[in-house]
Amino acid sequence: MEDKMKGSILDDLSDGPIPSRDPTTGLFPPLNLPVHHYSIDGRPYVLMNPERLVKNKDLFTPRPDDVMVATYPRNGTALCLSLCMHIHIAQNPDLPSDHPFFTELEGDRGQTPWVHNKFIYEKEKIDNMAGPRVFKTHNYYMHLNVEPGTLKIIHVYRNPKDVVCSQFHHMAPPIPYLAKMFEFEGSFSDCCDYFLAGGLENGCYWEFNKEFLDNKDGHTMLHINYEELTLRKRDGIRKINEFLGYPDITEEQVDAVVKGTTLVKLRKNQVGKPGKAREMLTPEQRERFDEKCRKEFDGYTGIPESYFSESAYMGQN
Repeated sequence: MEDKMKGSILDDLSDGPIPSRDPTTGLFPPLNLPVHHYSIDGRPYVLMNPERLVKNKDLFTPRPDDVMVATYPRNGTALCLSLCMHIHIAQNPDLPSDHPFFTELEGDRGQTPWVHNKFIYEKEKIDNMAGPRVFKTHNYYMHLNVEPGTLKIIHVYRNPKDVVCSQFHHMAPPIPYLAKMFEFEGSFSDCCDYFLAGGLENGCYWEFNKEFLDNKDGHTMLHINYEELTLRKRDGIRKINEFLGYPDITEEQVDAVVKGTTLVKLRKNQVGKPGKAREMLTPEQRERFDEKCRKEFDGYTGIPESYFSESAYMGQN
């Protein structure tokens, strides 16, 4: 994917011209964000996600054993995709060697496709993929574009204090095509301010996740947080296994899933343990995030205490 995108992300105008940065505000139209974006029904999307894919209801035909991992960016997407894939492998020892899970094209390029990415999506390839299939999306809830009950959705969310750290590295990386795609020029402190104001890569973290938590359309959906997938990984594996409809997973099968999804294996996707904000955020910045979570997640159940509390966050391990 990188070779296909490098040096061309802003030159590929098949989905319309990309506005330049406003010289007065330093922000990009139309939503006045510090990064390039499309505005689709008033929601920001990265340049890889044009409207013709984001709002397309015929990208693929859902199957009952399909799984869609839906996340705000940098919320544990790669880890959850890999966990789903390895649980399927553990529970289906007779999968053929040519199944997509065994392709050399790792992650959202082949094994677990990002169906709304214009540099990856190929309808015929996806329609012909052998099951079980695992897909990725960063679409807002309003743009899921699948009928409730036609597939399973796993919504993963992560402590926003850690998300902002990961997003900063993601937007300003030593990778030319990503740096060019975002053109974020601010400091980490600026990044925190934009994040708290709801104006980064995919817009407002809280708005995005609350719409999934509300699940007003009644999709078959599992809500799971990143901390469950890392700090309590074996329990997280069992929870996903049950949601996928498999019988109890054995300790040996859990061992195999853990081995296939170590953080070392996923490091290239910037997957790490919770707690990065201990180093990157000041106590004052962490309190701003805690206060925001206390306000935005008021009335929601199941949110870890570390999202609201300095002592809980600093003590997690």
